[in-house]
Amino acid sequence: MYQNDIENPTFLTKCKIVINQANYLLIFIIPLLITFCINFLIQYRLYTRGKSILETIALIVLIAFILICLIRFTLNKNMFFIWASCLLLVFFIREIHPPGSSLGVYLGILGLFYVALNKHNLYVGYFQDKTLINLIAMGFFTYLISVTIDQRWWRFIPGEELANVPLEETLEVVEHLLIGYGFAFASNIRQNSI
Repeated sequence: MYQNDIENPTFLTKCKIVINQANYLLIFIIPLLITFCINFLIQYRLYTRGKSILETIALIVLIAFILICLIRFTLNKNMFFIWASCLLLVFFIREIHPPGSSLGVYLGILGLFYVALNKHNLYVGYFQDKTLINLIAMGFFTYLISVTIDQRWWRFIPGEELANVPLEETLEVVEHLLIGYGFAFASNIRQNSI
């Protein structure tokens, strides 16, 4: 891509910058393997975590990554980490399940991605980080899998009733770990190349 495309990108160019960083094999295979392995452990009663423990772990994970992002912001004053903290905070709000939060959470996520698109110059270096893009995409795909499990799309699979709740809650923790780690330890590719 030409330097002008990165400095003054069109919407399509912005999307191409992000899409070019994605490793689709990793994005789709890793979450499916994680899901299969966790389900296997649950089915053979080798993994027996309750919903309340898993929800608490999810909140602790999110708080930890929010704090790491805020510390990184205070150290380098880069707005990307405020943006990442806000997105993780939206996930935190979703995790505590206040009444009527679902629509607000999805609007919050869309709003934050809208900000990232409009303030592209502040985030372009981070969205060229292959690790960050792949971790975020794996996290969102893991979340999609957990939503389908929560909605009981897989009830035709033998043993689904045993695995439904712990698998869904564990996948949410995995999703928070993937996205949180990606944000907390993201690299600014443009800044590093200067």
